[in-house]
Amino acid sequence: MVIKETVYVYKLAGGNKLAWHGRYHNHDTADYELHLFLDGNGQFLLNRSKYAIEGNRLFLVKPREFHSILPDAVRRPITYYAVLFEPRENDDRELLSLLEGISGPIVTEGRERFLIEDLYHLTREWNPEKQRAAEYLLLSLLFRWCGLAKARPSSGGRREPRDSGAYVDRALALMEKSLREKLNIAALADKLGLSEEHFIRLFHRRLGITPFQYFTRLKIEAASSYLSGGSLQIQFIADHFGFENPFHFSRIFKKCTGLSPMEYRRTFTA
Repeated sequence: MVIKETVYVYKLAGGNKLAWHGRYHNHDTADYELHLFLDGNGQFLLNRSKYAIEGNRLFLVKPREFHSILPDAVRRPITYYAVLFEPRENDDRELLSLLEGISGPIVTEGRERFLIEDLYHLTREWNPEKQRAAEYLLLSLLFRWCGLAKARPSSGGRREPRDSGAYVDRALALMEKSLREKLNIAALADKLGLSEEHFIRLFHRRLGITPFQYFTRLKIEAASSYLSGGSLQIQFIADHFGFENPFHFSRIFKKCTGLSPMEYRRTFTA
């Protein structure tokens, strides 16, 4: 497998960005593309089918399939990752067979957005070792998602506790609306009608990380778009997303991405 391109689009609503990323198009005879939508409302057009865009929804576009993204900018602009890749016919036969069986959206786990984020960062510079690591990561995710797609018609299997899904979904919605604020775990748990300890346990069981860790990565994910898409000062970005100061922002950003904010910005301006 070869990863040809990775893209992160933050708050797609209109203008030149929409003209490029939302255009109706297809890809070469050997190229596949996945779109993992994180947030927003709109529609994903795939050949003659039209699907509603929701958070944690994944779509696989096969070679020569026409597709387009239509955001509902008035309600909620769309944020997503896209990965263009080419399986090798001789080396990836099992994967190719599984990919052919996928149609329609796949519901992913919330934590998987961060695996795609890691993959995205690995491909930001041409480094053979990082490129290979990204390809192995993508291969692992594809086998998982193909398995989910194959099992989708069945309604059986293990289910999460009823309270876990409902409470965590509400928490995620509140986090998405509060990226410019500091997160108070106790206050958030209180809004959900839970004790802080019980909330943290439910959240970790569902997503594999703590609420604070997840919220921090949401902030860094959004801040990375500001760094790559313009010349806003680090001070402004740090203040905008509620970090204590630029030094605190830089330290957290590097911890999450492996690069300082300035190093990250240079990958897009070099």
